[in-house]
Amino acid sequence: MKKLNISINLLQLQGATRLKSQSGKDCIVIDLAASRAKPHQNGKVYLNLEAISNRDGEDQYGNSHFVCEPTTKDERESGAVKLPIIGNGKEWTNEGTSFKKMDNPPARTTRNIPRAQPQQESEDDQSIPF
Repeated sequence: MKKLNISINLLQLQGATRLKSQSGKDCIVIDLAASRAKPHQNGKVYLNLEAISNRDGEDQYGNSHFVCEPTTKDERESGAVKLPIIGNGKEWTNEGTSFKKMDNPPARTTRNIPRAQPQQESEDDQSIPF
């Protein structure tokens, strides 16, 4: 059995902003109009992510994969959408009863993932009611 241990920077998600609420709570708010998350007819909101193996194997921190929001074929071909890498992952395998880090992670698939540009915040976005 294999598993990926993934760490994601939530502020790299499209439409995400970190705010202090009126009660002083530290919050991350996702503007659904600016995000790639899709509200579903059942009221739930889904965010699709991809974990892709690194082309050159493990990085200096032992990460074998990177995580990003997927783009469509048209977006990739046009080069108009620039999405960031939002996280990294380490692949582990279950040999016996515990998970152990894999010595030879699989090779990365060929993929061109462009970077996102930082989004500007407006003053209207600085206050949330809770």
